[in-house]
Amino acid sequence: MAVRRPLQVQVIRAWQRAITRDYCNQRINSERSLQASLWAQLNRTLPPKTRRMFIEPGMKVGTKRVFFPDIVICNTREVIAVIEIKYQPRALPSHDKDLETLRILARNRRRVSVSNTRFRGPAVDAKNYPMSEDVLFVWAGIHKKPQTSYESEEQKLLSHRFRVLDDCFLQLHAETDHLKRPSVFSRVN
Repeated sequence: MAVRRPLQVQVIRAWQRAITRDYCNQRINSERSLQASLWAQLNRTLPPKTRRMFIEPGMKVGTKRVFFPDIVICNTREVIAVIEIKYQPRALPSHDKDLETLRILARNRRRVSVSNTRFRGPAVDAKNYPMSEDVLFVWAGIHKKPQTSYESEEQKLLSHRFRVLDDCFLQLHAETDHLKRPSVFSRVN
């Protein structure tokens, strides 16, 4: 996958640090704390002058549907990554809702944007960020290790049912197992 390769590497490294430094030290106990940890690791990695992150920004699709992805990363002009997070250390991953959100945002990327306008106080750099044509869509989850392996190589990639995510999807895993450190890995398409 060539889409946003440097950003992809930064996100993978931030995920690995969030798991090894925070989860393995019992500092993550909820989806919100996982979100905070990943945001903090990304914030240390991404260049502050050219990157901006939003936590759960409203992204309106059409006239009625609004989605709130966990983390959105922008460069100085546009949205370059959308990240959905799942925290289920004792359960198998449930990713259908998150993947559906990513699919809808990918399909409607020309009509979706993020704004950093403030409701109170002086506006420093109020701006509207449209979605890039080559945005990176990410699913990241801490979950229980499956008892059986995947049936096929295609099924290893969570996005295999959503062609709109072809060549722009990254999945990050931390598979938990009783009395063991999590197995941390990524897959790209």
